[in-house]
Formats: sequence, C-alpha cells, structure tokens
Amino acid sequence: MMAIAETIVKNRSTIQQSRKRATSARKVLVMVDVQNMIHPDLRLDYEELLRFCQQFGQIEQAVAFITDKPETMSFQLMLKQAGYEVHRIYPFQNGNGELKCNADVEMAFWLGRAVERYRLKRGDMVVICTGDGDFARIVEWFRSRDIQVAVICYGKSASSRLRVVADRFYAIEETPSLSRRKYEEREGAMLRQDFTP
Repeated sequence: MMAIAETIVKNRSTIQQSRKRATSARKVLVMVDVQNMIHPDLRLDYEELLRFCQQFGQIEQAVAFITDKPETMSFQLMLKQAGYEVHRIYPFQNGNGELKCNADVEMAFWLGRAVERYRLKRGDMVVICTGDGDFARIVEWFRSRDIQVAVICYGKSASSRLRVVADRFYAIEETPSLSRRKYEEREGAMLRQDFTP
C-alpha cells in the first residue's frame, strides 16, 4: 500500500513538473521567404528546417511566403504537407509593365500580428529565414522587446547588417542537415535532382 502511495506522489510530481515545463517552454514562430531561399547549387530541406527549429522551443506557427504561380503549386502542396502554412504573394504589374512581387511588407505585417496573436514575450523566439537586409529593423524591434531572433539563410547572400543584429545566425551551406546539392554525381555524370525552390 505504501509503495502505491509513493508511486502516486511521484507521478503527480512528474506531471506537475512537465506542466511547468510546458507553460514555460519558449514559443517559436518560423517565417520563410521562399524566394530568398533559392540557391544555384543547394536545395533547402524544408522538413529538416522545422526539425532544426524545434531545438529553440515549441513551434507555434511556421509560415512560408511564396509567389503564387502555376508552376509553384506542387511546391506549395509539399510545404503544406511539411507543416507550413502557405501565404501566397500575388505578382502585380508596375507602370513599366514588369511583373513585381515584393513580399517584405506582407511578411513584416504577418510578424507583427503573429507576435500579438501568440503573445510572444521576453525569451520567446522568432526564426526568420531570409537574407534580406530590410528585415534588420524588424529584428531590432524584436530585440528591443527581449524577443530573440534567429536568422537562417544562405551566408553569401545574407545582409551583413542582418547578421549583426540577430541573436543567432545560421548559414544554410554551413549547416549540412538543412540542405543538399541540386546536382549529384552518379557514375561520372552530373544528375539534377528534382527541383523545387
């Protein structure tokens, strides 16, 4: 009888500890600028990216911003299956007749709303997957609120300012689990792997 009572007390203690961990776990938001994740030689593994981000805490939401074109439909489906919410960016025609697609404003707006929606606070984290220097101001804004920021992008195309203002910086080409070569050698020939951005 005494052993059962001890077991119950231990189990209650374990449950309370796990509840404390769950409530104090760091919240993480992941935002991916798909257009900025294109590289001539490497291909980002989007599923592995989410697994990589789990080391930072509990992922509340992962969003991929992608240009809405017919040729990206299967890629959008793959992103959804990998666990991303897909936000489509619709191209528009400027005065010169050129098609433009600039997602920066939409991504910045989403980040601001997501921080409010998930009530990010001191110690929580935002993972920004872009090398675009325009996001340096947003990173500074997060840091002024004690929200940590990790930037994941291709090192060679990363803004130097973005590298400096982020709490953590990960170059995809220096993190082997995140990417693989678009071309691989087989029997002396270079074979292209199925391409997606």
